[in-house]
Order: sequence, then C-alpha cells, then structure tokens
Amino acid sequence: MHPLIGIVFGGLLPLAAALGLGRAAWRGRAPHWTLELASGSALLSTLLFALLAAGAAYSAAVLPLCVACALPLLFRRPAVPSLRVPLWMAALVAAYAAYYLVHALAPEIQPDAAGYHLGLVADWARRHGMPSRTGFYEMLPLGLETLFYPAYLAGGPGAARLVHFGYFLATIPLFLWIGRKLNVDSRASLAAAGLYFFTPVAGISGSCAYNDAAEVFFSLAAFGLLLEAREGKWNALFHAGLSAGFAYAVKMTGAVVAAGAAAWAALRHGRRGLALTAAGVLLAAGAWPARNLILVGNPVAPLGNRIFPNDHFHAASEEHLSRTLASYGGLRWREAPGELALGGARLQGLIGPALFLLPLALLALRRPQGLFVLLAGAVLLAPWLRNTGARFLMPALPVLFLAIALWARPRWMQALFAVQAIVCSPWAVEAYADRHAWRLHGLPWKAALRLEPEKTYLRQHLYEYGFVEKAAPRIGPDGLLDLYGLPYAYLETAPLGPLSSARFDNAALALQSALGPRPERIAVLRAEAAGRFVRAVRVRLEADWPGLWSIEEIRLEWRSRRIPVSTLWLLNARPNAGDAWLALDGNPATRWFTWDDARAGAWWELRFAAGRISRRDWRGRQWSAASGGSKPCASSSRSGSAGLRWRRGRTATAPSDAP
Repeated sequence: MHPLIGIVFGGLLPLAAALGLGRAAWRGRAPHWTLELASGSALLSTLLFALLAAGAAYSAAVLPLCVACALPLLFRRPAVPSLRVPLWMAALVAAYAAYYLVHALAPEIQPDAAGYHLGLVADWARRHGMPSRTGFYEMLPLGLETLFYPAYLAGGPGAARLVHFGYFLATIPLFLWIGRKLNVDSRASLAAAGLYFFTPVAGISGSCAYNDAAEVFFSLAAFGLLLEAREGKWNALFHAGLSAGFAYAVKMTGAVVAAGAAAWAALRHGRRGLALTAAGVLLAAGAWPARNLILVGNPVAPLGNRIFPNDHFHAASEEHLSRTLASYGGLRWREAPGELALGGARLQGLIGPALFLLPLALLALRRPQGLFVLLAGAVLLAPWLRNTGARFLMPALPVLFLAIALWARPRWMQALFAVQAIVCSPWAVEAYADRHAWRLHGLPWKAALRLEPEKTYLRQHLYEYGFVEKAAPRIGPDGLLDLYGLPYAYLETAPLGPLSSARFDNAALALQSALGPRPERIAVLRAEAAGRFVRAVRVRLEADWPGLWSIEEIRLEWRSRRIPVSTLWLLNARPNAGDAWLALDGNPATRWFTWDDARAGAWWELRFAAGRISRRDWRGRQWSAASGGSKPCASSSRSGSAGLRWRRGRTATAPSDAP
C-alpha cells in the first residue's frame, strides 16, 4: 500500500470521528456542520484522554472507537447552508489551500511540531498511555495531541499534521457562517476570512502539527455559539462552553476564551447560562488541570508556580521564561508592528501588511454588533501582551478582520482580499520579508507524494535530523537530557527539557558546575554544638543576598567521623523545599539553590528521627556566583524534648579552593 493512503486515512479518521460524535451530541440540530466538528472534537478528546490516562490506549481500542464515533455521519445529513461567493475569490482561496496542502502532506520539519507536539504522541504510542513524567511540555494541556493520537496510530506523524490542517481549513466555512449571523455580506465575510487565511504565519502554522490554527477554530466556534445563544437557544451555551473549554485544552492561552465565554454567559443569561457554559468548559478542559493537580499540586502547571508552589517547577525559572517571551531578545513595543508586518524573523512569524488595517476595526462601533465583536477581539488579543510572538496574535486576527467587514463596503473588502492574496504570496514575501522569517518555502510536492524518500527530505530540510539519525541507536528509552530542542518525534525516547522543570534545572546546573567557569567563591562553614541532644540543624541566611544562595553539601560529624545519612531524617527548606535533598546527596556536582534572589530568613533544615548527642560539629559548603566577602549566614540547632527551641551554633566561615 502506498504510504500516502495511510497518511490521508489517518488524518481523516479523527476528524470524521469528531464530526460524527458532534452530530450525535447536537442530535442533528446544529446550526452549522463546523459547530458539530467543534463539539465532537472536545468530546472525542475527553474519551481519548481517559484511555491514555488509564494506559489502555491500544490501537485495538482507539481505532474502533473512532470508527464507531464516525457512524452517525451515515445517518444524518450535515447542516450546510447555501452561500454564494464570487468565483475568483473562491479560486484564490482554493489556490492557497492547495499550496498549504502540499506542505501539510510533506514530512514534519517544523521545530515544536517535530519536538513535543508529535514527540509526546509518539511516546504515548510506545507506552499505550500517558506516563507520569512531570516535564514542562508534559504538563501543558494537550487536547489537540489526543486527537493526533489516533491519526498517528493509523498513519504516523504525517497523518497527525493533517488533523491540524483540517481545523485550519474548517475555519473558513465557520467564518462565513458567523458573518451571516452578523448580517455581513458574504463577499465581505470571505474577504475577511482571506485576510487571515493568507497570512504567512497562519499558513505555516496551520499546515504543520502545531496547535495555533486549531485554537483559532475553537475560539471562533465559541464566539459564534455565543451569538447563537442570544436568540434564546440555551443548548448553544453548553456547546459554547465545550468549544471555549477545548480552546484551553488545545493551547493554554485559550484560558481567556473559557473565562470570557463564562463571563459573557453570566452577564447576558444569568446563573442558568453560566451553569450551562461552565459545564461545557469543565467537560472539555477539566481533565487537564485535574491531572496537573494530582501529579504536581499545581492545576495550571507548568505556569503559576508562584501561586501554587511545588517541588516539580521553580517559580524563578518560569518568570525568566516569561520575561524572555514578553520581549523576544529586547524587542521594543514600537518595533513590534513593523516586525510582525514586514520582518517575520524576530517575532517568529509574519502577518503581512494587513496588520496595519487592524486599527480600522474600531469603526465597527458604529454598528449594533460592533461592541460584542470588539470585546471578543480584545479578549483574544490579551495573551499576545504576555507573549509577543506572531502565533499568539493569530486568534485575534479573524475577529478583528470581521470587525472591519462589519462597516466596510463589500467592494472595499474584496480589494483588500485581492491585495492580501498578492502581497502574501510566496514570491512577493521574498521581496520585503526578512530572509529568516518563519514561513513556508518552496513547493515540496515530491516529498508530499512520497516520491522523494522521507529520510532524504528530512536530511535536507531539518537541520537536527542528521544528529538525531546518528544518535538514535545510542540513546535508551529514558535519560536523555535535551539542552537544544531536538525533533524527538524521530527518536525512541522523550527527553528531559529543553524548557525548565526542577529536574531539568538541577541537571543543567550539574553540567554547568563541571563544564562552566569556576564559581567566584566557595565558602566552607563549620558549626559546633555543645554536648546536648540535637533534634534538628538549620542553616539560615541572616541578611539579603543579591544573587542565588546555594549549599553544595552538608556533612555531619561525630568525633571527627562522618555520620551516615539516614532515610529516617526529614529535610526541609525555604524556599525550594523539594530540592533540599541535593545538599545531602554526597554529590559535589549538585546543590540546593534558593532559585530566587536570596532573602533574609531563607533556610535549609535537617530534622533527625530522634535526638542526637552532638559534641563535635557539622560542616556546610556553600556556593555563590557573586564576588567579594563571605556569606551572612548562621547555623542553629534545635534541642530539648518538651519546649523545643533553636540555639545558635558557634560558626566559622572560610574560603575554600576546592573545585
């Protein structure tokens, strides 16, 4: 059998299953077939999540489930309203769709897609379920990846990316239906849809195994269903909740869609409306925060670690990542429009000159529906303020272009449509965009039809594939530390990294201590306690320290002999209690870190199972990357049986030349 047959079948299977399940959920009464696809996708993802979480996601269970879900397509006809659009406009959309389809059929070469989007799906396929690993990517909501899973089982990575492409294409008919709900001329609606569909960042993201185009689809579905609910159709609120909740399950930034839908339902429809919408949101998205809460104690992991402190992620690392994504290497706000419209390299994507039209959306306030549309656009724009990458602007673009269509004449919109089609064509983009802009290149039709061997195409277009190909036979199923960002969809393992978790941070620091420059200062602190029963030992920072305070190793001695570590001892620290054991593991390459700028009162503590007589001392070795002076720290011990109290030990601090 030709491999393309399996790829196409695998890509269509979860889409057909979602459409069939949605048709059954709507009982054949959906206003439009794209809304059936939206609701069915949320429900199918929940079923697949249950199988994956139970470790029962075998091909023999998943594929028949998808076939069964698709059966309603045989008995119920879809709701497809007639719509007349100019032939030349439809031809331009079809030409772009064909161009995108060729790229969607080619082997996956985009970084995150060949990394965690498909790498985790491949790992699920090897394990027949979700492992309990607590890495950065593993804790993200992976609703779309659950829909990739049956496609991957049936047709491999190429089939999975077709699923995302299906949602990208479905955005256009959904957009036209929403335009009808807003009484927008069909020509203007299609023109607004084209302004979004032709953007280079939408084209490359929608034709690979990312999740941004799917988030746009489900955000628009929620928006359209809230419009439908204004006509007194209460069931639309539940389905709006399904779409809004699944927007979060697809991508974390979709949380604003879920929150906005619930707030609007409460405002316009009262408690009943809020209850219906919230029920849909919880059904579509509730499994992911619940899983995170069980595994790491933080429902919004890998973010929110300052609000929900836990042992699996460092809040300082999260904040460093947030600052990086908010500025993209120091890019200033006034530079962002030009970079998004005409550059495309520094903000990882290109929107094209149509970006400069967005302020015109404010003129929609002259129309009765304008305020609702602009409010939706503002909600969808909010995540971009925290991450200025071009992909994070995608959910707001269709709604803002639709706001322009609310007031602009159809002929004006058609002119903008034609100009956008020209200036966003692959040939025109080369004339003004940065040569490193993230966009589609060429027309890989031989690779798409598998006339060119997949490995040959990957070697030519995926820089890291050569390394992966050589390293794969030498890498085991676990234990790979990824500091770079490998396309591990083509490996037989899911690595640790490259984004931060506590395990990744500690492993990277251990490597840095061996390969990096020597710390500017290592201080050895020795504290003695008089002969008395000691129940605990604590090292405390007495004054603020402008940097990371760390303890490499604690050693306890009795009569000049080291006391062996006991499994009965209890360790604690503030902050970063989860890493307290690294100061007592006997490994000079690891150490306990505060991770935040050290504040006065930070401490590391050891509690014994029973009181110990201390006549000698304990030693602590501390590291700092700062220079000058010794650390302002103190040691203390806790003694007694009834009235426990801390006693300060006699301490001495001295520099050390130890490596």
